[in-house]
This record gives sequence, C-alpha cells and structure tokens, in this order.
Amino acid sequence: MKRCSWVPILLLTFILLACALACGKSSSSSTAPAPATAWTDSTSGLTWQVTPFDSTMDWADATSYCQNLALDGGSWRLPSISELRTLVRGCVETETGGACGITDSCLDSSCSNSSCDGCATGAGPNGGCYAPAELANNCCWNWSSSAIADDAGSAWYMDFSRGFVDTKSKAPSGYGTNFPYVRCVR
Repeated sequence: MKRCSWVPILLLTFILLACALACGKSSSSSTAPAPATAWTDSTSGLTWQVTPFDSTMDWADATSYCQNLALDGGSWRLPSISELRTLVRGCVETETGGACGITDSCLDSSCSNSSCDGCATGAGPNGGCYAPAELANNCCWNWSSSAIADDAGSAWYMDFSRGFVDTKSKAPSGYGTNFPYVRCVR
C-alpha cells in the first residue's frame, strides 16, 4: 500500500491541472469586450467617466484632473451640480426637478432646503446606491464644478450613498483632507 499512496495525489494533480487549463480557454474565438470607460446617459445625453479617480482630491485638483483627462479622446470637465443631479435614481427629492433647491441657477446656500438631505443611506435602487448601475463606485460622493455663490471657498457635491446635496471646503481645512471623489463628464 505504501507504494501506491502517490497515485491518488498524482490523479488529483492531473485533474486540477486539466481544470485550470480548461478555465483559461474560451469556447469561442472572440475575446470579451473591454470594460467600458465612458457611459452616455440616455436621459440627459451626457457622457460620464465610468470609473472615478481611485482616491479623493481637493476641488482645484479635481477641476484640473477632468480638464486633463485623456480618456476616450478627452474633452472632459468637472460636472455642475445640476449635471450630477441628472444621475440620481430613486431619490425623488434630489433627482432633476425634485424639491431640492440647489441647481445651476440657484447656488447660494439659502437655496438648500431639507429636501437636499436626500434619502435613506444604502436604500437606493442600485445596490443601495442612488446612481446608475452602469457607473463603477456609484455610492461615492462626487465634486461638482459649482461653487457656492455666497462662499467662494466651498463647492457643492453630490453623495450617491444617500442621494444628498451638500457643501465642502474646496481646500484642506480644519476638517482634514476628507474630500469627494471625481467623476468627469462631457
């Protein structure tokens, strides 16, 4: 028996090797399409960067990042708050046309109302998020290009984990460097 104890191990190794080789082969000669890098929202006509930059940054760096993004031919920019609101799904208060008063035509802090507080955290229709499922990291909070009219040192942002609109200092301050992410539009 001792002489045959290696047979099951050899047989198992052969089976595992055969499975590993089979998993690496496709049943068709075509390759899978590359992941999308840009997505056009049919409701707004805007084209969005699918995957936001992988870390947060201050507002000036976010603006520069979008202006210099060469993805899919370039021409990207930081979206306005109204453009970000076109991405909201399932939070009626902050969707385009909702009761939240923050829009491109009303950027003063007095335009904010309780409707801008959004909806329940994690209750959005896309994996708990309030942004389209086509976008990666769709629960992130994202900078807008919209500065607060009565506070030039701050800008509006959209948080897609709660569907709310809020303000953030454009540069590092006493609150540290906890900045929104950047998703560009064109």
